[in-house]
Order: sequence, then C-alpha cells, then structure tokens
Amino acid sequence: MGLRRDDLGFVRSNSYGQIRRDELERVLNIGSGESVYRSGVDNGVRTGQVVTDAEVALKPGDTFSAGPRVVKGAGRNFIGGGRVVKGAGAELPAALRREIDGLRRAGFGGVDAPTPSPEGWRLRLRGLTLPGGVRTDALILLPKTYPLAAPIGFYLRKGAETAQLDRSHLYDRSYHGAPDLASEGWQWYCGVADNWRAGCHTLISYMSVTLAFFADAAVR
Repeated sequence: MGLRRDDLGFVRSNSYGQIRRDELERVLNIGSGESVYRSGVDNGVRTGQVVTDAEVALKPGDTFSAGPRVVKGAGRNFIGGGRVVKGAGAELPAALRREIDGLRRAGFGGVDAPTPSPEGWRLRLRGLTLPGGVRTDALILLPKTYPLAAPIGFYLRKGAETAQLDRSHLYDRSYHGAPDLASEGWQWYCGVADNWRAGCHTLISYMSVTLAFFADAAVR
C-alpha cells in the first residue's frame, strides 16, 4: 500500500490496495465535526465523496483529506469569511501560494494564479469537470484573512450544464455575505463548510468537500 502524506496534510495513493477508515482518520488527524473526503478521477471525471466505508479501496491518484462537514447554506444563520477586511495589501500570502501549489499537486489542473479583489482573492479553476463529465470554469472567493478564515464561496460559470447537480442551491443571487457576481457571469453555489480549522483545512479540503457536495453526498 503506497500512501504519501503531503506537507499540506492531505494523503495521496500511488498504488492499488486497501486501508481501514479508522487508520486513515489517524493519519489525517481527524477532529470532531470533520469528515474524511476522497477526491479522484473515475472514467476521466474528477469526483469527490465522503469516506464512510470501514474498509477503503485505494487506486493511484486518490487524494484523501480532512475537511469540515458541509451543510446547505440556504436558510441558515451563517456568517462566513466573506467580510471585507480593510487595510490588507495585495501581495499573495506565502501560505496561500503553498496551497495553490498543493492544488496542482493534488491533480486539480487549470488552477490560475489568484488575483486580488475587494473581498480578498479570487481563484479561477479552468475546465473543472463536474458530475456527468461536463467541463466548466469555477471561481473560489477567499477573504483577505485566508487561511485563518474559511473561503467566502464557490461559483460556477453561468450557463454551465448543471443537470447532474442540486440546482435548488445554485443561485444568480448570493447570500451569507458572499458578493453577487451574476453581472460578471457567475452563479453562486450554496454550500457552507462548518467549523473551519485554520492550519488543518486547506483548499484541497475545500475542493474535496465541494465535489462531494455536488453529488449531495456530504449534506446532512
């Protein structure tokens, strides 16, 4: 069994095999309120899921991370990391730079360099493969205080084929402090990561959670 732990805390498989979930939880140092997420490529489509089986099958490229449990944000009294913090510079923080490199190492290709924005940072993912194999662009909005605060929100390019997704939580208008980017061609996807842990949860965790949320598998 070949599992390699990255400096950012996620674990990647380089061979076929099996591992017990409780062993994975120990390796990832899972805390209360967290889940184990797997991200991988199946039939050319990147997928994400919550790991629930006692015995977990491994294949090359599978990436495991500890992540916050995700809930549907609509109707919740949630204040995320989306409050604008004044006075911060536009230089890319070293911690964020490391996480961008980690996203690429974890197999999330098409990751642009973050650009500064009034909210903090915008990270564009080009050609993200959604459930069903449709490819579209996505946008992650980060606060200026990231990674101390959770990502503000996740957006999909407006007009993307979303028949495989839970459309009841895809909005032109955004909520919970996330900015409305409809005029720029983005739709906000309503998924809120509870109990963000700075230094433990990363963009790799966030993407794994989001991909699982697309399939509604992580929603409680």
